Amino acid sequence: MRRCPVTFSVSRRHLLQGLAVSPLAFGIGAPLLASTAQADFLLVSLADLHSPYRNLPAVLQTIRDLRAESPDTPMAITINGDIFERGNVAALRSEAAADWQFVEALTGIAPLIINLGNHETAIIDDMASFVARAEATGAVVVSNILDRRTGRLFAPSTAQLDIGGQRLGFIGLAATNPFVYREAVRDTLGLLDPVDFARAALGDAMAGVDVPVILSHAGVVADRATLQDLSAGTLIIGGHDHLMLDHEGDGTRYFHGGSWGNTVTVVGIRRRSSGPEFSVDTVPMTADRPRDEDLDATIRAILAEHLTDEDRAVIAELSRPRDLAESILFATDAVRSAVEADVAFLGHTTFGTGLPAGDVTRYDFDAFVRFDGEIRTATVTGERLAAIMTMANQHRASNLDQRTGDFVHAREIDIDPSASYRIATNDWTAQNQQAYLGTSDIAFETVDGLMLKPTVEAALGRL
Repeated sequence: MRRCPVTFSVSRRHLLQGLAVSPLAFGIGAPLLASTAQADFLLVSLADLHSPYRNLPAVLQTIRDLRAESPDTPMAITINGDIFERGNVAALRSEAAADWQFVEALTGIAPLIINLGNHETAIIDDMASFVARAEATGAVVVSNILDRRTGRLFAPSTAQLDIGGQRLGFIGLAATNPFVYREAVRDTLGLLDPVDFARAALGDAMAGVDVPVILSHAGVVADRATLQDLSAGTLIIGGHDHLMLDHEGDGTRYFHGGSWGNTVTVVGIRRRSSGPEFSVDTVPMTADRPRDEDLDATIRAILAEHLTDEDRAVIAELSRPRDLAESILFATDAVRSAVEADVAFLGHTTFGTGLPAGDVTRYDFDAFVRFDGEIRTATVTGERLAAIMTMANQHRASNLDQRTGDFVHAREIDIDPSASYRIATNDWTAQNQQAYLGTSDIAFETVDGLMLKPTVEAALGRL
């Protein structure tokens, strides 16, 4: 049973706030994105934030600057799931005070649409409670997740927004694997097939919409199937898989804008007689980006209050920062060395964000290696290893057909198809080997007493 769609318009408050600021107020020189100057309206897109306290103030200030840079251009903001991260102990212990301040600040800049992901209950133990609090900030929440206690959707599945003389329609889709949701809430969730749901919604609730926007937290595999049903002029904003990709179809646009607040994605939409035209640009959250002072102060206070001496303990010192791919490759090398394997495979969403320069504290380390788990090993033929390697390192993929959603990072080696190789991985990847490794019959064995996080931490300490 669906809740009714929501229809809303850009408020006078948002319009006046946009017109009241000027680029000089924020010290903006050259435009952040040249393409935004040509857009009839803008969508600022975020996804898979996971309480990124290192970047969150810069994300907020960047959006303020974008609003100031284009005060006459109608704008909306979307968060495509996963605002919170339970592994961020500061977020957990403060009940996500900084995250909620961030959400409230966004609603003061432009209309905010939130699609429910699998981490909206990372801090709050009831999806309905999250929806109520998010709506109280002024955000509009969409989702196709069913509340099994009531038989109703937790939030309307669609919403419509009048912006810049056009009507945008939003559909919210969620991941269907129950094991990516916290055990505490799984029994309350009814997870509906996103492909079928999108097909029905596009033909029903999106009737009369000028620009259909699908906010999909269902992942690449489901999104690829959904793309086959889309008409020209449809935009899909992807999430859940923590990817960076941009795919242009036959009049459609599909992108993932990364995760952990490392980028802000801006979609420029231009009116054309043949339908809307999309431009997609990203702003990286580099160390020198301006930061929102109020949110920055809040996060500093939260860290000072809630981090223990153990959280602040320095476990390594790095001369330079490592991006996520390089950091994960370091972790695979640590595992491979620890068990004397030929290759180690680690799933990419086991990790959050890359390693910073300077002192790496345990708090920083937990933002890098999100989940612990047993180390497991197996012996495979070279032919099997070569097949697995074709699915690995998809962060380098150049087109959508090369993407499977979940994937592993691994150090590449020369492979003799007739030889045997010892491989290693973590228990999550071994248990879900069909998705990650493309097979289901590898007999992995647990290495007694060896866990992922201590193994990687020990390797970092030796640098």
